[in-house]
Amino acid sequence: MFNRLFSFTPTLKESFILFLCVVLCGTILALPTTFPQVKDIEIISTFLAYILTLSPAFVYAWLKATREQYSPKYKINDPYFGRLHPAILFALLPFILVAYLIVTEPASAALTTPEWFDQLMKSTALGENAWCSILTTCICAPIMEEILCRGLMLRGMIENGKHPAKAIIWSSIIFGILHMNPWQAIPAILVGLLLGYMYYKTRCIWVPIVLHILNNSLSTLLYYLFPEIPSDATFRGMIGDSQIYFAIFAISIAVLALSYFTITKFVGKRNEQETVISA
Repeated sequence: MFNRLFSFTPTLKESFILFLCVVLCGTILALPTTFPQVKDIEIISTFLAYILTLSPAFVYAWLKATREQYSPKYKINDPYFGRLHPAILFALLPFILVAYLIVTEPASAALTTPEWFDQLMKSTALGENAWCSILTTCICAPIMEEILCRGLMLRGMIENGKHPAKAIIWSSIIFGILHMNPWQAIPAILVGLLLGYMYYKTRCIWVPIVLHILNNSLSTLLYYLFPEIPSDATFRGMIGDSQIYFAIFAISIAVLALSYFTITKFVGKRNEQETVISA
């Protein structure tokens, strides 16, 4: 079953169909909570609601793969680390992520989060069923979203002739909009660019999954450690325009530059040689 599902390589148009499946199902599941009579009643767990939201997209992908024969050039997980040992790359991921978040923070924090949304996020993360929220946010979401947005959409667009850069951008935009609110969409798009790039370079689905787990776990940890701080609080806002902040920002740029050089030089050779795709 999974082999059939993972053979599906959607075009950009089919990727938008997958996107619509998620949005429509998520909207339907959220409708009952808009009525006053059921607003304070937990009808369905966060975990189950999330599974039900993404399931139609995977069902559509499986049905398409069942009806049509797909012969993808790359498997959904076809790791290539070149001359860089996998353990070294995975050890670098936390540093790459934190540096990337610091450098992209001015753009990701462009929108101010409303107080009601901030309270909603914190109540979900710190409520009675916090364990369910953690399971969904830190484990389930990274795995399912990376399989959908990178393993299927990004790989599918590249297989169908999209230039890798365009495929990474499109998959990131879809990934961001899937969050269905503007305050999470912009940060998600920016993080999606990193996840897509790392997946394209390594062809290892576990690389973006681990990055995604680290990103979501970091956000959840900050909720628990600093519940009084607004969710849209920035690193610069907490430290201020001090020499320490600008030094950390400069170090982050250096970390990203060194990481890019390392990945391009040691990991990306096979992709550059084998990917003969027109823009």
